[in-house]
Amino acid sequence: MKVTFEQLKAAFNRVLISRGVDSETADACAEMFARTTESGVYSHGVNRFPRFIQQLENGDIIPNAQPKRITSLGAIEQWDAQRSIGNLTAKKMMDRAIELAADHGIGLVALRNANHWMRGGSYGWQAAEKGYIGICWTNSIAVMPPWGAKRVSYRHQPADRRHSFYPNHHGRYVDVDVLLRHVRS
Repeated sequence: MKVTFEQLKAAFNRVLISRGVDSETADACAEMFARTTESGVYSHGVNRFPRFIQQLENGDIIPNAQPKRITSLGAIEQWDAQRSIGNLTAKKMMDRAIELAADHGIGLVALRNANHWMRGGSYGWQAAEKGYIGICWTNSIAVMPPWGAKRVSYRHQPADRRHSFYPNHHGRYVDVDVLLRHVRS
C-alpha cells in the first residue's frame, strides 16, 4: 500500500484533532511528523506517532501549552516548554536562536520541561537553510539495554546526541550526527 504525503499528514491531523488538539496546532504537528516520515526517519515519524498519542492521552504532553521565557541574557535565553508538544517547541526554539544570532552573532537557547523533539536533525536543517550553523543536543532517560542484558541502562547524555549543520559554499550542508553511549550501573 502506498500512502502519499498528503494522506499521511491528513491521517495524523485527524488523530490529533480527535484527541482535542486545536486545528492549527494539529496541522503543524502533523506536518512535522509527515515530513520526518517522508525523509525516511520512520523511528521518529510514523513509528513514533502512537507513543506520542499515548503521551498526549496520559497528560504528559499538554497540546495547548506554550513555551515561556524564563531568563534572557542577550544572546542566551532559557525557556520552560511547560510540557508542550516537543517537535513544535523545538522548531520555535530554533527560530528564536536564529533571531538571537541575527542580533548578537550567536544565539543559544536552553529548554526545560520539554517533551521528545522527535527528529533532532530537523532543527539543524532549519538553521542551515537560513544560512546559520545549528548545533542541537538533548538528553534522555535510559532507553535501551546493552547487548545481552535485560535491564535498560543506556541513555543519551547532553553532549552525546548532537546534530551539527554547517552550510558550505556549494549550497549544501554538512550534517554531523554524533551519538555516544554510556553504561550506568
